[in-house]
Amino acid sequence: MERNTLEKFFTGKWFVVPSYQRDYAWEQENIDDLLTDIEETIETKTSHYIGTFILSRTQDEGGYHVVDGQQRLTTLTMLLNAVIEHLPGEPKIINRYTFIRDGAKPRWRLELAEYNREFFTRMLNGEQPQAESKSQRLLRKAYDYIRGYIAEKAKNGNALDLYLNSVKQLEVMEFIETDEGKAIRIFQTVNDRGRPLAVVEKAKSLLIYYSNRFSNGKHDAQINEAFGDIYRDFSRLKEIGEGDDTKIALVAQSAFSEDSVMRYHFLSYDSDYYDFKPTLNYVLDGFLKKTLRAKQGNPDRLSSFMTSYVTDLRAFFSNFLGVVRRVETEPRYYKLLCVLGLSTHLYPLFVRLQGRGLLDTAVSKSHQLTFADLIEIADVRIYKTRGTDPAKDISHLAVDAATASPTTIASKLSDIVRRFMDDGKFESDLSGDMYSNEASLHILLEMGEAWALAQGNPGYSVKLLVELMRSRPTIEHVFAQNPVFAFPSRGFDSQDQYRLENNRPGNLSVLEKDLNSRCQDKTPEQKLQDASLYKQSAFDVTRALVAEVATSGGSFDAKSVESRTTRIAQFAKKRWPLWSMQSVTAGSE
Repeated sequence: MERNTLEKFFTGKWFVVPSYQRDYAWEQENIDDLLTDIEETIETKTSHYIGTFILSRTQDEGGYHVVDGQQRLTTLTMLLNAVIEHLPGEPKIINRYTFIRDGAKPRWRLELAEYNREFFTRMLNGEQPQAESKSQRLLRKAYDYIRGYIAEKAKNGNALDLYLNSVKQLEVMEFIETDEGKAIRIFQTVNDRGRPLAVVEKAKSLLIYYSNRFSNGKHDAQINEAFGDIYRDFSRLKEIGEGDDTKIALVAQSAFSEDSVMRYHFLSYDSDYYDFKPTLNYVLDGFLKKTLRAKQGNPDRLSSFMTSYVTDLRAFFSNFLGVVRRVETEPRYYKLLCVLGLSTHLYPLFVRLQGRGLLDTAVSKSHQLTFADLIEIADVRIYKTRGTDPAKDISHLAVDAATASPTTIASKLSDIVRRFMDDGKFESDLSGDMYSNEASLHILLEMGEAWALAQGNPGYSVKLLVELMRSRPTIEHVFAQNPVFAFPSRGFDSQDQYRLENNRPGNLSVLEKDLNSRCQDKTPEQKLQDASLYKQSAFDVTRALVAEVATSGGSFDAKSVESRTTRIAQFAKKRWPLWSMQSVTAGSE
């Protein structure tokens, strides 16, 4: 390991970020930390150490893969390029050859992974390429911020020369290894003593270690290629799930990471160390490390496991992305993931079914229900309405789903739903407090779409669903939560009875947030008849309520709540039916 100035570190080298590395991810606060370090070196007139770079030699003379340090190196390259652009004539040419691009080759000193390479070099060339991914948007944002920062420096006479010299004198530690697999293991060792590595990074390093230690590096290429795809697939699914118009609550959580997906994969992966309630540490230590150690004495068994595990993990990330992508074009998946918000406990099974191409497959010739329908039924009935989690049953089914026959999967899922939420229990729960039901928005939205279809209108498109969700839909109480009249009245004998009836589905609808605010302290008649309230809503379930009340004479009372509650419960029971592999027609039992 050698300590050098940044200028010496760059001299004579060409850096390549390999495809298995993560995308660029620095935000402004990370850049500010680096800029602050440089300012301190200028103020104190001292050198400053900015970290270790772990490199592996390529077959190219002077070529190196960046195993660790690509975020810093990419940012430093943008910083140097921004400074050099302000230099005159010969100093500009000399520094550009040293840090940015060697005109003799010609070759860029830093080449990002292939999917960002052209974007990055065009950006450094002063062009304005269109950003097509989150990492490219972060690169553009970072470079624009750095250029603005340097432009201010350039206004102050010779300040830029002093600044460039200070950057050149930044100190780095470089560790160069000829074997890339060993370099990756060194990366883990170095980082374990600093910031905590993600479990998925530790898993990759562990697999590389066993590939080198017991298989002469036989699996290095497969592991690197697989994890490169894993990082890219996760970046894309995170980008979709965080989108303003495609927001998936699970994916949009800040805590949702590659580690989360790796844990879901474990929950659907058959192993001798299976646990249906694993922590992330258990996935790494209780499963992966133990499995590798148990097989290390038998090279063939070890090799077979590593090939199988890495292939399956890679496919799971790809299939997870495949599921998430469907919200962009397919209404049923938009509703399932963005409106209903599929329970996290069902994702391992859901992704497995996606991987086998079963989600849109009918359960049998006599059933119109698809496997996606079965997942939705389980979520609406068990997880959302009953509010429970049959974790052991669902997790073991996720494992079975990798190889079991479709009939077996459907039959087992049917049995789970029947045990946890039969028709009687489902109807009873839906006749009570539905305001606290996590599926209430989804149920009411589906009821509204059914009404619209009955009027001869088309089904909901993704575009329409996006517009509805942009309005920030809220569950609306037709009779206000706080009564605006004295008792007895409207069929309610007392305030206690009113409170009992208030959260029943017959008293609920869906409104845009702004309209909901305007409806406060209004009577049902005011809401239903005022052209600026319910009649203005784009939600069909609310428009259906307006039409229904108008047809029945214009009044809404306790009996109306009761009858509408019954209709909603009956609709839900039919829309998300029980089924069995023995029945001829879905929901006949």
